[in-house]
Formats: sequence, structure tokens, C-alpha cells
Amino acid sequence: MSDLTRCNYCNLKSIKRRAKSKGLVVTKRSGDFGLGGTDIFVHPKEIKIEVNDKVQRDKYFVSWLMEIPKYCCC
Repeated sequence: MSDLTRCNYCNLKSIKRRAKSKGLVVTKRSGDFGLGGTDIFVHPKEIKIEVNDKVQRDKYFVSWLMEIPKYCCC
């Protein structure tokens, strides 16, 4: 990883912080495209991201992270 690039742990923390400030929640789901990884969605609390609902997934998708470590690696 480059010295100028934030790790996925810090990226996810940042996404969660921004979502919380807007009263939204973050949901993680396994990636859809056969590459593994994790899809990250930010959505209102009353919305549940369904695995097969393409409209919801497209509307609330914010990021795809290949691997999310348990601690900061930057």
C-alpha cells in the first residue's frame, strides 16, 4: 500500500462517521461480482438492504472494499 493511501479500515471508519452525522446506517454485504470483497451501503435506518433487490443496492451503494483489516494499516 502507498504511504499516501488510507487503509480500508480507516476508509470504513470515515464512511461510518459521515453516515452517523447524517442519521444514516452502514451495512456490509459480500461483493456481487465474483471478486470477493465487501460492498458498503449507507441508508436510512428503516431500510433493510435485501440481497436480491438491485434497485436498493444501486441506490445505497457507496464503496467496495477488497479486504477490511481489524486495525489501521496506514
